[in-house]
Amino acid sequence: MSNIHQFSSKDVIQSQASRWISAMDRGLSEQEREQFQLWVQQSKAHQDAVFELAQLWDELSVLNELSSLFPNKQVPSKNSISNTRFTIAASIFAVILMATFMFAGFNFYPSSVQDQAKYSKIYRTKVGQQATYVLPDSTIVQLNTNSLLEVAYTQGRRQLILSRGEGRFNVAKDPSRPFSVMAGDKSFTALGTVFNVQRNASSDLELVVTEGKVMITDPSVAVNADDFVRLQQANNETEQVKKINASIVISGEKALIKESITKPIKQLSMDDVQRDLAWQHGMLIFNGEPLSEALQEVSRYTATRFELKDPSLASLKVAGVFKAGDIIGLLDSLQANLAIEHERLGEHIVSLTQGDHS
Repeated sequence: MSNIHQFSSKDVIQSQASRWISAMDRGLSEQEREQFQLWVQQSKAHQDAVFELAQLWDELSVLNELSSLFPNKQVPSKNSISNTRFTIAASIFAVILMATFMFAGFNFYPSSVQDQAKYSKIYRTKVGQQATYVLPDSTIVQLNTNSLLEVAYTQGRRQLILSRGEGRFNVAKDPSRPFSVMAGDKSFTALGTVFNVQRNASSDLELVVTEGKVMITDPSVAVNADDFVRLQQANNETEQVKKINASIVISGEKALIKESITKPIKQLSMDDVQRDLAWQHGMLIFNGEPLSEALQEVSRYTATRFELKDPSLASLKVAGVFKAGDIIGLLDSLQANLAIEHERLGEHIVSLTQGDHS
């Protein structure tokens, strides 16, 4: 890991510090205390952010926790922060306001049997946009940037087509109507599930399962209600699964489909899952990817494209956390942490060159 270069934007560090302060307010477990100490030791920016926020947090529990964790560090007293309640109140109001807008972004529909039995609609997001929808059967769909999803419900089946982009599907249970998402030349059938599908091309797909299990098949395989009941307890050794040349992916696993071929199923760590699904919280996490791949991922959320004038930059391994679409934060961090200079060649093109480390 020593050849991996860390870089994160100031906004992200402040967001992480805020979560740690909130955790201290309720009380840290021993494991959390160890994790917090490791996080603080990663950089001076982490230390500064958490102590700055502590000055705005009018709770003795936080001050006492910091005092015990960092006895040699000057921790602000309760008296010194008594005038900051207005700031906190304003912050809370902003959070409530944001939550209100997020809630308003959800689409709710009539829940009558007739509406659930037959329903069709097209959902799309623009570049840089993310949206959450509630379907008539209470299935929750979250679409990532530049996505297109077609929904078609009938009396006996719930069929969705992901024409482009990425989506998270929290599937409402309904054994009488199997739920399948078609993407490219594969179909993903939920077997009581929360899962994420990313379509990179018609033959290049990614599936991450976070709850239950999903069966990958060719689109020609139709799963009816009887099949669904039999498949509930199935695995990759089940005769019916083998017969239709399917693959079953369970919670905590990831499947990559490259050129229409399903690669060996990969077991994910919690960090892997967090990194793959960070977009659901409006974030991007890199942990050792080449800079060229990281920039390609960033470009999914914006019209900006990057040109690397120095070929050696492409293979530079990077790690960091960013808000999706935060190009300014990214460029500032590249310059501050890796001495990578940028030049705008047009409204949507940025050229990157290696600067002077000295």
